[in-house]
Amino acid sequence: MEEEKKAAAGVDWVEKAPAAPRRRSRKKPAAKGKPKKPAAPAEPKQEPAVSDTPETPAETAPAPLQVPEAPDAPQPDAIPVSLSEPPETVPSQPEAAERPEPAEPAETALSDTGTDETAVAEPAPEDTACAEPEQPVPDADEAAANATEEDAPEKKARADTIARTAQLSIAQIMAGLADTPAEDTPDAPPAEPDSTEEDTEEEPADTLTQKLGRGVTGMLRWLLLVVLFVLVIACGGVAWLYHNATPDMLPQIKATFDGQELAPTAYKWHVPIVGSWLRRTYAETLNPAPAELALPVSGASPDLVITPGGYSAQLTITDAAGDSIYDGSATGFRSYRFAENGTYDAKLIVSTSGTPADEATVTGTETWQFRFTVSIKPSIQLATDSVAQGGVAAVRVGQTLGQDAPTIKTTLKNVGFVKAGSGWICYLPIPWNQTPGSITLEVSADGYTEQLSLSVRAGSFSYKDYSKTSQMAAPYIGEDDAPAAVSKLFATVDDKIQWSVGGFVQPFLDSFDTPLTYGMTEYAGRPYSERGTNYGYGGRTSTNVIIRPKNGRGSMIAPASGRVLLAKDLGGLYGNTLVIEHGAGLKSIFYGLSSLEVKTGDTVKQGQLLGGCSKAVVAEMRIGTVPIDPLAVWRSRCDGLKLY
Repeated sequence: MEEEKKAAAGVDWVEKAPAAPRRRSRKKPAAKGKPKKPAAPAEPKQEPAVSDTPETPAETAPAPLQVPEAPDAPQPDAIPVSLSEPPETVPSQPEAAERPEPAEPAETALSDTGTDETAVAEPAPEDTACAEPEQPVPDADEAAANATEEDAPEKKARADTIARTAQLSIAQIMAGLADTPAEDTPDAPPAEPDSTEEDTEEEPADTLTQKLGRGVTGMLRWLLLVVLFVLVIACGGVAWLYHNATPDMLPQIKATFDGQELAPTAYKWHVPIVGSWLRRTYAETLNPAPAELALPVSGASPDLVITPGGYSAQLTITDAAGDSIYDGSATGFRSYRFAENGTYDAKLIVSTSGTPADEATVTGTETWQFRFTVSIKPSIQLATDSVAQGGVAAVRVGQTLGQDAPTIKTTLKNVGFVKAGSGWICYLPIPWNQTPGSITLEVSADGYTEQLSLSVRAGSFSYKDYSKTSQMAAPYIGEDDAPAAVSKLFATVDDKIQWSVGGFVQPFLDSFDTPLTYGMTEYAGRPYSERGTNYGYGGRTSTNVIIRPKNGRGSMIAPASGRVLLAKDLGGLYGNTLVIEHGAGLKSIFYGLSSLEVKTGDTVKQGQLLGGCSKAVVAEMRIGTVPIDPLAVWRSRCDGLKLY
């Protein structure tokens, strides 16, 4: 009987169904109409894994297991022990005494190990007995007969159930949920997962970090959408602005050279679209070859005009040999002068650059390439077309390219051209005896030659007849009577024209008489039949003026500014002699002064005291070696000397 109880206790221990998996909602209980799959017959082979006592095979039990004796099953304090040990040693087995404890410790052990199949807790006998008392229990022979057939499926079902239980237990532990033990019945078969029911396990509550993370992620997505929307609008606006940046917005620049408008050959402009970082570029080469100007340049310093102003302009000019003769700004070109005629190539670049303060400025360059011919014809003019004998003709040549003085070819004696302002001038003295008529003048400058025609007319000179020579005026100094000290100074020519300021005045402060004037002819001993004309044999013609102060004495002043070439007493007929160079070869010569107030080398001003007058002073003016009428010069009746 005791053996049967032990066997029944062992079978009851082995047949105990595993604890149901933990779920928040209870699965539906297994149907009572399926008693053919009890859990008890499936466990006889696993009994050695849960007990330390010697195994008592259930197959060799002398009597079948009696269900009515289940209420009399030993309590947890009377768990059967090994037969080889006395009954007194049962309390010394704590493991066996703990087996009937509730299912919660067993589930905890299972969740910790996850592999021990025999660690599933068994409910107390009284719980098993009262769970479903109406469930019929199959006998031992039938369970033993069916054990072999259902062994493999039951093992697989139990393994699936244990794995499912372990997964749910781990999820519950991680979520920190409270664990509620499930009520199981020993006689009921293990509940199989119902594929038709959904797992009702609730998701774990979100933490603060997760909530913040989702909020930040949502805000970033919203900001990204806003940025994309703004970019789409901005790109559309930029595209519209770019489309509307037309060539009409390019600068309209006009350039002229020597009065001729230039055609641009290329340009490259950057039109601002969005500030200074996005611009639309317009670039085109209109003509790769230089454009030739229709008219030659007729001035040594042609004008270059760029409108409107405010642009930076760079000009480069090369000659026919390819050498650069000018490379600088358009403003500096105003003072440039071409040195010779010829063909030149020029490149003009007008540019502008925007500043940070003005980002809306169109920047870029425009280029002009052109070829021009410098063919300068200097202006040549006569002061007057007609000049009387004893007067002065003047030829003026305007600005020339080179520094060489122009030349003149004529029968009239002259000292050549001298510098006068921005041009040149040449004074032509007309002798008192020059044959009236037309005189040809050939003037050359900068390779250009021009012929002029000058008309000489007869002077209104007077004459006197004397009975004898002793009655003629004295002192008389003829054209060829100049002393050597004076004649050698005739070739001296100063470039500076001193009378350009103030002109000329008569050199005597006191009143005077002029017994002999320029061009007057004196005759001695002519017959009365010849005295009615100014022509006759034996006369002498004066080329100067004899001045006699009325009070016998007077003062001599400078008729114009100049440089003293000679101030010396030459003795004899000449006495104190004074020679002043006024420029361009025009000289004032005085003979017979009573005293000298200046010396050689002095520079005198108009009206400055030169010396004292004696009873008779001979005053003479010459250009080069040719004497001219002093009275006409002093009294401003010489038109040629008015041009300087």
